[in-house]
Amino acid sequence: MPRRSALCIAFIGFVSGLVMLASGNIPTAMGQPKPPVVTPSPQAPTLTTPANLGVKKGETVELTLTGTNLADPLNVLLSCPGKVTIPTDNKNGTNPAKLQVKVELPADCPIGLHTIRVATKQGVSNFRPFVVDEFPLVAETETNRTKETAQVVSFPVVITGRSDTEASDYFKVKVTAGQTLTFEVIARRLGSPLDPIVLLHDVKTNRALLELYADDTPGLQSDCRITHTFKEAGEFLVEVRDTVYRGGPDYFYRLRIGEFPGVTTAFPVAIQRGQTAKVGFAGPDAADIPSVSIKASTDPVLAAVYVSPKRSGGVGGWPVPVLLSDWPEIIEQEPNDEPAKANKLPVPGGVSAKFDKPHDVDHFAIVGKKGQKLVAAAQTYEINTPTEVLIRILDAKGTEIARSNPALPTARVEFTPSADGEYVIACEHLNYLAGPNEIYHLTVQPVTHDFDIVLALDRCEAAAGNGTAVMATVNRLNGYAGPVELSIVGDDALSGSVMLPAGQTFAFVPLLIKAGTKPGAYSYRVQGKITANGQPVIRFGNLMDLVKTNLGGMSNPPPELLVGCAAAVVEKPTFALKLTADPTSMEKGKAGKVAIEATRGEGSDGDIAVAPLFIPPNITPAAAKPIAKGQTKGELGLTLAPAVAVGPTPLVFRATTKVGGKDYAVIPPPLTIDIIEPKKTEPKKEEPKKEEPKKDKKP
Repeated sequence: MPRRSALCIAFIGFVSGLVMLASGNIPTAMGQPKPPVVTPSPQAPTLTTPANLGVKKGETVELTLTGTNLADPLNVLLSCPGKVTIPTDNKNGTNPAKLQVKVELPADCPIGLHTIRVATKQGVSNFRPFVVDEFPLVAETETNRTKETAQVVSFPVVITGRSDTEASDYFKVKVTAGQTLTFEVIARRLGSPLDPIVLLHDVKTNRALLELYADDTPGLQSDCRITHTFKEAGEFLVEVRDTVYRGGPDYFYRLRIGEFPGVTTAFPVAIQRGQTAKVGFAGPDAADIPSVSIKASTDPVLAAVYVSPKRSGGVGGWPVPVLLSDWPEIIEQEPNDEPAKANKLPVPGGVSAKFDKPHDVDHFAIVGKKGQKLVAAAQTYEINTPTEVLIRILDAKGTEIARSNPALPTARVEFTPSADGEYVIACEHLNYLAGPNEIYHLTVQPVTHDFDIVLALDRCEAAAGNGTAVMATVNRLNGYAGPVELSIVGDDALSGSVMLPAGQTFAFVPLLIKAGTKPGAYSYRVQGKITANGQPVIRFGNLMDLVKTNLGGMSNPPPELLVGCAAAVVEKPTFALKLTADPTSMEKGKAGKVAIEATRGEGSDGDIAVAPLFIPPNITPAAAKPIAKGQTKGELGLTLAPAVAVGPTPLVFRATTKVGGKDYAVIPPPLTIDIIEPKKTEPKKEEPKKEEPKKDKKP
C-alpha cells in the first residue's frame, strides 16, 4: 500500500480529533503556558527580491534588492563566499524600498542555492534565495510569448524568466546532429510557486514533440528536466509554462540549457563526518559521470555537502546533496537478495542502496543485543528520490518480527531484540518499481534519549554591549524528561546560554553581543545539549516551518537552511530598557516588582509600552502602565503564587513605541529573578509581666 493512503488515515484521525474535542476527552499539557508568538521587529528590513536572483561565479555584478526598511544599510550577508559592497552614489541607501549592491564572487564559488540578507541600522532582513551558476545569465525578453517571436539563445546558458497567466515563454536553440542537450527548469527548488513544464517543438515542422515533454521529473520537487540526443541538426523551440497556466509577479524560474548531465541523487547519498569517500551519481543520465572525491567536514552543524555532476571536460549539472552522518556508512553490495547473502551493517550505521531490478529485495544483517530497542528508517523523499520502501525485520530463523507501516509518511520501524544475535533488515519497494531513480538511505540505531528544538524566528537585533532573547521550543523524545542546556553558537561576537529545567518546554535564550562589535549582520545557531547513556547529544534549533514559508512551501528545503539565524548589531538603538528585580530575591506567595529604566534615542520621546512576552506559571504580572512621554522610569508588579517553582526564573518583556509615526520594538535579554521559599519568622516572645509593688495597708 503506497504512502499516499496516509491521507485516508489522516482524515480518520481528523474526525477522531473532532470527536475527542466534542467529548472533552483530549489530553492536556499541564503547567505549561502557550508558546508566545514572536514576530520580527517592525523596524527591521524585509526582502521581497525575486527567487531567481543570482550571479555567475567569478563575476562582479550590480544587483537591485527590493523590500521594506532598506534605508541606512550596514552590510549584506551571503551564505556563500563573496564580497558585497554598497555603492553610495545616486543617494543609494536612502530608499526604503530599493537598494543597489555590488556582488563579487570568486571563481571557485560553489554553484547552487545560497541565501542573502541585508542588515541596516535597525535590524537584519529575512533571507532570500541567491543562486550561483557557472553558465552565462540571460534575462528573458518580454516578446517571447509566441512561437513566432521566440527568443533566440545560445548555450550553455541560464535564462532568468517569469511566467504570466495563460501564457507560455518560447526560446529558440540551434543544435547539431548527435548533440546531447539538457533542458532544466529550476523554480520550486528556489521557492517559486511556479509548477513548470518544458516541451520541445520542431521549428521545421512546427510540431510539438510530445515525447520531449517533462513535468514533475522525479527528484526535482515538481521541477522538470529533459535530456535528449538529437539525431539531426536543426532549430527547436523550448516552451516553458506553468502546468495549469498560472503566473504573476512571483512566478520566476531559471531555465538551464547545455551539454550537462542531469542526475537524481548522489550515490552514496551519505558519508561519515571526517571521512574521505568517492561519491558517484544516480539517475537516468548518470552512467558515464565520473565520481568525485569528498573529504567530509567534522562540523556537527553542517548537514550536507553538494557535488555537481560533470563529464570530463564538460560543464556541471545542478548540484545534489551528500548527507553527513555521525556513524559509519556503507554502500549496498549485490547480490543481497536473500538473508544468507545480507550485507553486514554496523549499529549504529547507514547504507546507501537502490532497487535496480524488478522485485529487488535488499537484505542487511545487524547484531542486536537483548532488550536494546533499535529503530530502522529509510530516507527517500527527504533526499529527493521517489522511492517508497517497506522495511521488515527478520530474526535468525527468518521469521518476521516487525515491519514498517506503509500508511505513515516515513518508512520506519522500532523493534527490541529478544536475544543477542544476528537480525536481518529486508527492504523492498512498496510499488515493486525499479530503476536508476529508485534510491534510498537506510539507517539503524539504538533508540536513546533525544530531543529537538524549534525556533520561532531566524533573526534579531541589539546594540553592541547589549543583548536580546531568542525563543526556542524543546520537544523531549524517547522518554527523556531532564534538563536541556541551550546556548548561542557561531560568531565569536555573540554568546549566551540558559538551562531549561525538566518539565518546561520552551525558553528564551539570552543573545549577548560583545562590547565594541562592529555594526552589521552576524550568523549564529541555537545549540541544545543533553547527556544520554553517558554521551553528549547535541541538536540545533530548527526553522523548518519558517523556511518552508519563506520558500513558497518547498516540500524538502536544503538542510543547511534549517539552522541558520542572523543577528544585527545596530549602531544605536532607538530606545533601550534596563530591567531590575525588586527585591532581588522574591518569596513564594508574596509580591514583588520589576523596575524599568528606559534610555531614549533621538526622536523616541513618546509613550513606551512594556508587555510581558513570557512569564512562567504561577507568576501573575500586573497591568503595566506605559512609561509616559518624556519619562524614563516605570515599574510592573508581580504576584507570586505559593505553588511557584523556586530557583532562578527568567522573565521576558517586549517594549514598543513610535518614532516619527513608525512602530519600533525591542526585546531586552531575559530578566532572571531568584524565587525562594518564604522566610520563617520567629514568633514574638511575650515580655514577662512586671509585678506591681505591694502597697502598705492603712491601719
